[in-house]
Amino acid sequence: MAGGTFKFDTTGAFGTVVLNAQGTVLLRDVWDPPATDGVFWVKLSPDGSIVAAGGWQTMDSASGTYVARLRVLRVGDGAVLLDQATGSRVNQIAMSADARWLVAGCGATYSGSGQQIYLYKLGVDGYVALGGYSNPSASVQTLAMSADGKWIIAGLYGSPSVLLLQNIDDMLVTYAQWDIPATQAAAGAEPDALDVRRGVRLHREALALRAGGKAAASGSSGAYTKFVSITPDGSAMVAALSGRNGVAYFLRDSFIAGKQPEWIFAPPSISTSSNTAISADGSFVVLGSNGDSTLGPAVGVVTRIDDAGDHGVQAWRTPVEYFPNPCNRMLGAGDQRVAFGTGEPSGDTLTPGRFYALDAVSGAILGVYPTAAMNWPFQMSADGSFALGGSDDGHLYGFNAWKNWDNAV
Repeated sequence: MAGGTFKFDTTGAFGTVVLNAQGTVLLRDVWDPPATDGVFWVKLSPDGSIVAAGGWQTMDSASGTYVARLRVLRVGDGAVLLDQATGSRVNQIAMSADARWLVAGCGATYSGSGQQIYLYKLGVDGYVALGGYSNPSASVQTLAMSADGKWIIAGLYGSPSVLLLQNIDDMLVTYAQWDIPATQAAAGAEPDALDVRRGVRLHREALALRAGGKAAASGSSGAYTKFVSITPDGSAMVAALSGRNGVAYFLRDSFIAGKQPEWIFAPPSISTSSNTAISADGSFVVLGSNGDSTLGPAVGVVTRIDDAGDHGVQAWRTPVEYFPNPCNRMLGAGDQRVAFGTGEPSGDTLTPGRFYALDAVSGAILGVYPTAAMNWPFQMSADGSFALGGSDDGHLYGFNAWKNWDNAV
């Protein structure tokens, strides 16, 4: 298991920790010099031998500019396999099943520069940088990689679109791009208070004012992609869209040919969708969304949508307390369970959250674990025997069975 420490507007000793199922620390890597904001995303290789972490590293208070960081280590001996400075925050990291290939998506919704997708290949002495992807008018909010490292799906903000790239001869080649149409803009309106970007924006404005500067404005026309997921073989993929737009489902070959999704499904009574996952066979999707005011305050919704060829069919819909937040993968236990954390940021005030486990077939809630602070990732192991979550209360929570919620380690 791996986790990273992060907090807005704090300079501290942030870093990464790797643990075993008993909660014993196997590796602790502290970013030095002390980081601004710290680790935003972590990724552990399937065999647990390599851990990657990325986020913001430092801020120059005089100029208001930032340096971001991508750092990869071997868990067994702590050897550094990559330590890369990036021009903007590392938003997400993905790996191939054998950890031979690694990609990092960069470019935050605030100031930043440099490549938007970095591609690496594992060599004898560590990861070697290869040909990536650059788009100065956009940032990569989210990305995912097929098990063989050949296909990458990415979601852009600024120039709202979904990209399909292929790893060919150690370079990323764009195979398809769906520019989210302007007709989605009306359904892309997202109440500022319901979007974590509001907290980010206020944080950046405060830092800029302290430095005597002005925060750079940022925005996106209409809907944009908040989270993506891809099948292990790369044949199908999904993108969660901001606002009331729901989820877009793609089949790789027809996406390349027609540059369009197979279908878009927008569940009723949502204000935005922040997380999604696709089953290994591509037959269904789960979507985590914020509920709108008709569902009451701080109520979220998780929906399963089955692929029916040219349209999606809702299989079940489960209201949950608070808003679902992104994690590496919502599906676990052989796609039989759905796991996620909920909560809503509220400045410096800790607000409550929940860890949830649902039955992926029926949508029934199998377990709920309340916490005093909001929760971000919550992921279940492939066999369903263990689950791990991270909370704004500063703790990692481990559960050794989805029915045994009182046994948090």
